Amino acid sequence: MKTQVDDLRKFSNPKNTQVRQRELSRWTQEALLRLAANPQDACALVTVYDSYGTDLKASAIRWFGRDAEVRNRAINSILAAIGRQAGSYDPQSMNASEWVSRMADAEARRLREAVDAGGSRGRRTRRAI
Repeated sequence: MKTQVDDLRKFSNPKNTQVRQRELSRWTQEALLRLAANPQDACALVTVYDSYGTDLKASAIRWFGRDAEVRNRAINSILAAIGRQAGSYDPQSMNASEWVSRMADAEARRLREAVDAGGSRGRRTRRAI
């Protein structure tokens, strides 16, 4: 049985970067549409993470620094937000990679603001991430 991983291997050649990006975007678009129907579709979230985990990590680092625990918690929150808000994704107005990137930055910024605003709230701040 052929899997997405098998498909990705044939695109590992640097000459095929554009083809690979189109395939990732197509898979992510399908995953986002599945999440719109079922925000708890774990396989769809894994597809988003596999396709754009590096971008999610970059957003988390940009807003929270390099602390691995905080970064991983932020990435989990970003993925949860992507699942919740996948219904707002419109493939006609924006490609999947741009939507995921914008969503990741918006959620990371929201989390950062919650952490900064809740400095005196103690435990509540920790739950924001």
